[in-house]
Amino acid sequence: MLRIFDRYLLKEVVNGWLAVTVVLWLVLVSNRMVGYLADAAEGDIPGSLIFNLLALKMVWYLVLVVPFALALGVVLALGRLYRDNEMVVMSACGVGPGRIYRPMLGLSVVVAVLIAWLALYVSPEVQSLINRLKVSAAQQADLTVLGAGRFDDLQGGRVTFYAERLSADRKYMENLFIIVRSAAGRDRPPQLLTAKTARRALDPDSGDDFLVLHDGYRYDGTPGKPDYRIMQFSQYGVRIDLPDTDVPGYMREAIPTRRLLASSDLWDIAELQWRLSMPLSVIVLVLLAVPLTRSGPRQGRFARLVLAALLFVVYYNLLGTAKVWVGKGTVPPEIGLWWVPVLPVILTLLLFNGGRLACRLGLRR
Repeated sequence: MLRIFDRYLLKEVVNGWLAVTVVLWLVLVSNRMVGYLADAAEGDIPGSLIFNLLALKMVWYLVLVVPFALALGVVLALGRLYRDNEMVVMSACGVGPGRIYRPMLGLSVVVAVLIAWLALYVSPEVQSLINRLKVSAAQQADLTVLGAGRFDDLQGGRVTFYAERLSADRKYMENLFIIVRSAAGRDRPPQLLTAKTARRALDPDSGDDFLVLHDGYRYDGTPGKPDYRIMQFSQYGVRIDLPDTDVPGYMREAIPTRRLLASSDLWDIAELQWRLSMPLSVIVLVLLAVPLTRSGPRQGRFARLVLAALLFVVYYNLLGTAKVWVGKGTVPPEIGLWWVPVLPVILTLLLFNGGRLACRLGLRR
């Protein structure tokens, strides 16, 4: 009989959990897709990368969505049982909160292990890959900062740059004209470069910006003098300092967990504790969800859903705030983020004790 009850309860919870997960997941993914489309329209990322980045983000969003969705799935499932008076019948048969928690905690532990794997190992790899894709896209396609059809002065006027147009795929500039002047104190004539096409590249070691010119000529010296030279090249690199672009920089979310464990930096400690708090959140939110679902038969299935969702949102915001406090040194790492998961446990005990007190008062009356 009890095994049948466990299977029945788990079926209700899993159905609600999957429904909430899909809805929240689609909302986050749709919002992120709109952002990527806007970036592609502005030329910040190539359109071919949109779905690759979106697929990676979908994996990362699971870490955020699953704990929240599982707790709401418990609220939806138990709320229906209260609405249909099934919980009243089960209580009459001796099924109390402890018996309800048994399948719920079993499921939450399994999910917590999955989230721990995602948060500690998969998510950093995903974030690192996203960062590499964005950097690669910026290296290959972000040429619009120089403009086309106009003269640009770079490096304090030392370099005058002109490109007639961008290629159709926005990866190359066409018909270039560049004048490179010598630094102050050096009495050397300017250098003239022309090329049919050019692309941007970043040196992997130094991080310097280069324009790689293709099929052009280099003119050195002063025309009419013995040192005047004309050289033809098939490929030639010119170092330039481009205006600031949105190339992703250092992402703490992409740091492997093993490096965070060995770090004493406060922000690294905050990031590590945030990752560890995700699987812990699965369990504590399920603990809180069970007493939140208590409702009367006339209150409806969604009587406590709004309250539960509000409490869960507050919980997530507190985690984010605590992470910032640890990173800034406002809260010592020993306390860290751990006080936030304790709050749902305390609230759970208060709700259960409050319900027992109300029952005793009702019996005395």
